[in-house]
Amino acid sequence: MSFQSRCFLGLSAALLYLASCTKPTAFGEGLLSSEVADYAYTDTLTLRCTVEREDSLLSSDRNSISPYFLCGQLQDPFFGVSTSEIYSLLQLSNASPNFTNATLDSAVLYLRFSPAGFYGDTTVPQTLRVHQLDEQLRWDRDYFSNQSLLSGPEIGKLENFLPRPSTLYNGFDTAATAAKAAYIAVPLSADFGNFLLDVDSLDMTSDSLFWKKLRGIRISAEPASSPGAMMAFNLNEVNFSFIRLYYKRDTLNLIFDYEFLGCNKFTHFTHDYSGSSAGQAIGQAATDYLYLQGMGGLRLKVEIPYADQLGDVVINKAELVLATASLSGDNPLLKPANQLVFTELQGDSALVLSSDVLHSIGPSLSGSFDTFGGYPIQEKDDAGAPIQRYRMTLNQRFQDMVEDTSGDVKNKTIYINIYPQRIVAARSVLFGPNHPDHPIQLQLKYTRL
Repeated sequence: MSFQSRCFLGLSAALLYLASCTKPTAFGEGLLSSEVADYAYTDTLTLRCTVEREDSLLSSDRNSISPYFLCGQLQDPFFGVSTSEIYSLLQLSNASPNFTNATLDSAVLYLRFSPAGFYGDTTVPQTLRVHQLDEQLRWDRDYFSNQSLLSGPEIGKLENFLPRPSTLYNGFDTAATAAKAAYIAVPLSADFGNFLLDVDSLDMTSDSLFWKKLRGIRISAEPASSPGAMMAFNLNEVNFSFIRLYYKRDTLNLIFDYEFLGCNKFTHFTHDYSGSSAGQAIGQAATDYLYLQGMGGLRLKVEIPYADQLGDVVINKAELVLATASLSGDNPLLKPANQLVFTELQGDSALVLSSDVLHSIGPSLSGSFDTFGGYPIQEKDDAGAPIQRYRMTLNQRFQDMVEDTSGDVKNKTIYINIYPQRIVAARSVLFGPNHPDHPIQLQLKYTRL
């Protein structure tokens, strides 16, 4: 039997858009001729794509394990305006400060930068604001990214500073071997400093009593011009992120710290897609372009409605391939996301990592994505021109789709998300299923039984 006969699918053109069997492309290159004879290939299965809003994310950090928290505003030419604010409690560095007869010198908020989380233009000046909360941030409650709390007076501000996440400054230890880090110092108001000094000693005997006095703070920032930047602060770095009181008692110059480590904190994301290309694509059948965004922004639903029509086959390799699009007017600093993943429905609404993703990174989510992919790779297209692509393994999940004959399209649906959503501000613009040169494709290598 010839190669063409073996790879013929026997499916209708109306279902799979196959006018004839597909010859091996780069997907099958590198195989010996004897190996090629054992397999069939196709990259023309129907894919229906829809851009959707992400669901709200659990953003609480009650156990102080988050590497950083996003803060700032991005004004994106294709995704509109996105913001992230930080809400946090603070706790006493020790439970027995002596503020008797103390007078305030100053109060300062120190925040350590986390370069890994920055996204956007750090040459644009930023203004950072700190507000005291009027509404209680609960220490025993989880918060989601769509939640916010009522803010009270502004208690601090740092105007028109340039974030320098890689510039190291001396730490607070006076020893010659003091550590260095990238951080900013935000002056806080005398009213707030005196508020802390005036907290009754009984209210400082336990965390919960103190948290009822200082309900929490909100940290926000806005850029002087577009596109701005999403900054990242490591609040769990106890040596460089805290509020410090500088005060006098009698003739002594003293300090006292209030720490973020060990406290509940969360981020609040907002996305205004008004008038943007991404906004116009939400809920519509995708054609030329696809839009993905972190921070609880946008995901992609991909339906493969005719997967079961392949018949009795074993999937040797299934790989979804997406090419990044370079759009006129885009800002080169807003680079594509470093990691995409597949998720799938569990029950009616919960999305969980797909079996192929979990096979790669493991149940503890600490492994690598090497066997799954999902990161941008520099390649060349058919004409030899450079192009950036994401390749994502779909072996087990697609085998399940092939074997599902229920007719329920939900069972043949996969989602694409930026990962990890909670701490990534990046976005990606990708070519859609109708793009003439670089459409999204599901490349298959399979054996017919």
